[in-house]
Amino acid sequence: MRLRKPAPGRWRPRAAACVGVMLAVLALAEGRAASAQATQPAAPPPNGAPGAEAFKDWELFCPEPKPKDKPRVCEIRTVIKTKEGGRLGALAVAADPEPGSASDPMIATALLPLGVDLTLAPALKVGEGQAMPLQFRRCMQRGCEAVALLQGDQLSALRAGSIAKVAVGIGGGKTAVFEFSLNGFTGAHDALKKRIGKP
Repeated sequence: MRLRKPAPGRWRPRAAACVGVMLAVLALAEGRAASAQATQPAAPPPNGAPGAEAFKDWELFCPEPKPKDKPRVCEIRTVIKTKEGGRLGALAVAADPEPGSASDPMIATALLPLGVDLTLAPALKVGEGQAMPLQFRRCMQRGCEAVALLQGDQLSALRAGSIAKVAVGIGGGKTAVFEFSLNGFTGAHDALKKRIGKP
């Protein structure tokens, strides 16, 4: 199955009918962050999770590894909610937990609602920058995960930006756009790197 990037003209949210379709398929449940490989970060848990450190609209979650001889897996994340308090989606950034590694790969994970169009690759965009395609990894009861390896310029854009948008197909040629605040991202990202011993 070949995934396609969203067309450039699909970045604007559709009318109320489109929003109604998205709300009908939202089924994100609360969860906790779990240890994961650097290339497969954990799905973003809800804001306010135990042990989380707040940075405005972002949180740093860096639990003690079990067993303790394992590398610490840390991530930062933000969650968007409906007016009623339900969770619409989440965006997280995780890092390679190996303190001695020469490179500093960061992996972005978007948690999207069940019912999205899996044949159309979602995309992450900051400001007026170029859209970055995400790759669906798996769908679970709490939603579908889409991931991408972040390059240095993409991380710089997140640090300097104010809003990150994730566009995803919802069927019938329609696209929905999730907007994530980047207020606090830079502080959370700096704290993440410090916690795992990255420069």
